[in-house]
Order: sequence, then C-alpha cells, then structure tokens
Amino acid sequence: MSGFDEKLDASSVASILARVARRRPRIHCLTNTVAQNVTANMLLAFGAVPSMASHPAEVRDFAAGASAILINLGTINSEGERAIPELIAVAQERRIPLVLDPVFVEHSPLRLRLVGDVLASFDVLVRGNATEMATLEPLFSLRPDTVRVTTGVVDRIETEDRALSVAHGHELMSKVTGLGCASSALVAACRAVESDPVIAAGAALTAYGIAGEIAAERAAGPGSFAVALIDALATLDPQTLQARMAGARNHGDMP
Repeated sequence: MSGFDEKLDASSVASILARVARRRPRIHCLTNTVAQNVTANMLLAFGAVPSMASHPAEVRDFAAGASAILINLGTINSEGERAIPELIAVAQERRIPLVLDPVFVEHSPLRLRLVGDVLASFDVLVRGNATEMATLEPLFSLRPDTVRVTTGVVDRIETEDRALSVAHGHELMSKVTGLGCASSALVAACRAVESDPVIAAGAALTAYGIAGEIAAERAAGPGSFAVALIDALATLDPQTLQARMAGARNHGDMP
C-alpha cells in the first residue's frame, strides 16, 4: 500500500463527467431489485444509459454491447446466479470493465462463492461498505490487483500500491434505500470512459457525494432528498465541483 493519498483535482472529475455525457456509455446492470429504479435514474442523470436484462438466455447479448458491467448481489436469485457466469465470460471476451457490489456478502456462503467467481475474472473493481470489504479480505489477498472501493463517511479507493480518499456526501444518503447500489453503477459509468480505475472511482464518488451535499441543502427529508439528488447530479457543473472540492480541502472533512 502506498504511504500517501493521491489527489484528485476538479478538472479531472469534470473531464470524466463530460466524457460520460458526451459518449453516453451503456452500463449493463445485474442489480438489486430494490435498487433498479433509482440506479437507472441516477445513470440517466449522470448521462449514461442503463440496461438491466437479467435472464440467463439473453444477458450475454445485452452485455456484449455495453461499455461496462455491474454485478450487484443485493437480491440474488437462481436466475441471477446463472446469469453471472455469462456476464463474466462476455467481460473477459470483450475486455469490458466489470464492477462488483458484494451486498451482504458477510451473511451468505452463496454470495461469497459468487464473489470468488467474479474475482477470478480480470479488471474487477469492487465497491462495498466496510463490513463487506473486511469479509472479502482473504479473497483480496489472492488478487492484490483488485481495485477496492470502501464507502462510508470517507470513501477509500485502494490498490496494492495506490490510495485515494473522497470526503464528500451527506448522512441522508444512508437514509434512502438503493443509493449505495446506485453509486456502484456511477463508478461503472466513469470506468467506461476512464482507463484508470482508481481515478474513475474517485471521480464518480466525488460527483455523487457533492450532488448529495447539494441535495441535502434543498430537501425537507429523505423522500425529497432522493428527488433532489437526481436533479443535483443532472445539473452538476465544473464550477460547482471546483468550489465544493476546494471547500472540502479547506475544512478537512465532510459537511
């Protein structure tokens, strides 16, 4: 692990967001049924295009033309279990970036096995909370090239020799179901247009966290916050990124 954090500047984040908006990458999501709607809306607000076919007989065809793939284990079922090998295969064949969200992996041997199957692939970025990521530590030791994104009050992006922290967001982001799952899709969208997975994840989480800060200033509670978050993400501009990122550096923590 590197002894210091890399720094992400506002111009890099703005450039990646502009590429997403210009290229409109399609992100194929095998995702949590609880989070499908909010994930699709966040991707659209971000400038990306969601697809969510999950039937094992067609998932390969859908994923083959995608710019990135998300596998989220939140409500895994037998159909999803059979679809995952198809997604892994098409990612390997076509060199499509793959993002894994190991929801509740600590509770289920099935989920742990599926994570192992995905990690045996290439170019995998894993985004989870601290408990999920700690559960996967033995698997990460076998695949030290895995990009590990641990989200929380401060998000941490790490590889074997790199580290980056993101200190943006708001506590209301933990009060609406599906918002964590949606963040994994936004990471996939940035990864679709940015070859450096650490920078891609940092840009996605920075933009999402700043949108959360803005939404919290406009919302009356969790319900209106979810709507305001979509609006804030859709209207995020370079000037706002610059001001908010400078403010976070000056204050040293989240608002």
